Amino acid sequence: MSTIEPRWAVAILAAGQGTRMHSDLPKVLHHLAGRPLLDHVIDLALGIARPHDIVVVIGHRAEAVSNVARERGVGEVLQQPQLGTGDALRVALEGLKDRPTDRVLVLSGDVPLLRRETLELLTSAVADGAAAALLSAELDDPGTYGRVVRDAGGMVGAVVEARDADADQLAIREVNAGVYAFDRGPLSAALAGLGTDNAQNEYYLTDVAAALRARGLPVAAVRLDDPEEMQGVNTRADLARAGRVLNRRVVEGLMEAGVSVRDPSTTWIDPRAVVGREVVIEPGVVVRGFCHIGDGASIGANCVLEDAAVGTGEVVPSLTYLTGE
Repeated sequence: MSTIEPRWAVAILAAGQGTRMHSDLPKVLHHLAGRPLLDHVIDLALGIARPHDIVVVIGHRAEAVSNVARERGVGEVLQQPQLGTGDALRVALEGLKDRPTDRVLVLSGDVPLLRRETLELLTSAVADGAAAALLSAELDDPGTYGRVVRDAGGMVGAVVEARDADADQLAIREVNAGVYAFDRGPLSAALAGLGTDNAQNEYYLTDVAAALRARGLPVAAVRLDDPEEMQGVNTRADLARAGRVLNRRVVEGLMEAGVSVRDPSTTWIDPRAVVGREVVIEPGVVVRGFCHIGDGASIGANCVLEDAAVGTGEVVPSLTYLTGE
């Protein structure tokens, strides 16, 4: 007898303004590798769920953020006013109420560096019986991240925000990455019981862990081997750091596939570019957009390519600006 695989929904939290960006543009619309931050997160969501089972929670400059969601064919729902992450997920579930999904993955619109393999580990923890699972990481300097408090059995007992933590909790180095997977039934009940007795007078999504444990339900933590994945974008400096990480991944992946990149530190390649084998890329090259570089091509130093096509074996001289327009 065949079994039906449980169906996942994805909620992307993207309602905030991002005041530390000092910009009129919503934080999730600032560009990373040529595309809005939110666009990268939607890519991750589409690796887990169908477009109609994905909802973006919008708020600040809602119409502009909504446009990105609509272009990708995913849903959106308005959180107004913004009363915290727990409230945001309640709003998301309301937007998903007609979708026959069993489980929910929660992503943040400003955390673009997660790998699909990581999310699969997280969702597997729920598939294996946890009512909820969260991503965590161990940091030398936990800073303002929420602390993961484990019980004697190693399960998550609670997640305590740094502003609300006591001295012993602040000494914990395992932190919450803000990415979650839930069994939808227990989640709805836990969200309904959230309160605002905390430093920010908001509904904390992190309080769901303690609520589930109080009902005797297991909550797992999947620890990241590479904390770089959980890097969020709150400032323009964060955005630049995320850009370097993403570009390093792209360049290293191309080199592993047979591309010679003379100076990876000065080479910027859009993740959407298609680069053939035995291509040689000299220092200072910038490849933007949907470029296609054929096998054996050579790109000279300090070239800029935008949505351009370079033929097999073609040589692009140094200092060339090449566009497909």
